[in-house]
Amino acid sequence: MEIRQLRYFLKIAEIGSFSKASIALHIAQPALSQQIAQLEDELGHALLHRRHNGVQMTEQGEAFFAHAQLVVKQIDDLPNVVKRCKDALRGTVSLGLPQSTALQYAMPLIAEVQQRFPGVSVEIYDEISGNLLRHLNSGRLDIAVVVNDQDTLLVNAVPLMDEELFLASSAKQNHGPSFPLADLVTVPLTLPGPHHGVRALVDAAIRAQGIVPPAPTIVANSMSIMRRAVEAGMACSVMPWGAVCEEIKAGTIRATPLEPRLTRRVHICTAKDAQLSLAAHAVHELLIEVTRRRIEAGEWLGVTLL
Repeated sequence: MEIRQLRYFLKIAEIGSFSKASIALHIAQPALSQQIAQLEDELGHALLHRRHNGVQMTEQGEAFFAHAQLVVKQIDDLPNVVKRCKDALRGTVSLGLPQSTALQYAMPLIAEVQQRFPGVSVEIYDEISGNLLRHLNSGRLDIAVVVNDQDTLLVNAVPLMDEELFLASSAKQNHGPSFPLADLVTVPLTLPGPHHGVRALVDAAIRAQGIVPPAPTIVANSMSIMRRAVEAGMACSVMPWGAVCEEIKAGTIRATPLEPRLTRRVHICTAKDAQLSLAAHAVHELLIEVTRRRIEAGEWLGVTLL
């Protein structure tokens, strides 16, 4: 088994196509197919199902994928282990962020990484917390910022902050200094599906008021669609300040505090069985530092540091 075979397999599995992977890897497709065939022969199992529209990992392929990613990451980190010097940090760190506030973390962090660790690149993914945790435990992510999920017990989770949720409405609508949670049933709402953490929080809070949660007028598992619906006055939503701060500054969306206050807890997580590379460890610590600094400077509202 050769390291290049692991890299070839990972690229094919990620792209889902031998032909596209051959272009990305700069290797002829027949040679790529031969390398994967040799790998499968050595392992004694098929790793990929060949289909007319691409490839799909077998059950054995899924298991191999997670371990192969860890092996390749550790190999890529060997220069760091030898040099043990921050200035010499090299490698790629995969970071998962919650859809609602991904930009609040991503842009300041990227700027800091480029300044402090020019040899480190950060791959950023934004998804719901449940998906982030699955990708974390599978090895696809090194670090994930996860909100209000009891499954954080299955990972190494550092509590970072409590984040307040607001009623987001068109700036043309004025709901007063605060908005009663019970009155959410009186306005059209755009919310994500029931599998989303914010939706579960909102539904539970409304039930706590002795009211059956209403069906949202617009169900959208997309922050951009929900923001546009709110701006257009088609519906209100429940979001953290960080999800609509640019629109608030532009004067197109208003954020009204809910009464009683509704918050979610934010954790920075790593997999329990993962050995972070030096680059990943540096990004993990920098993410906490940058986020705390921005909050303390008043650049991120509606949050309380833990």
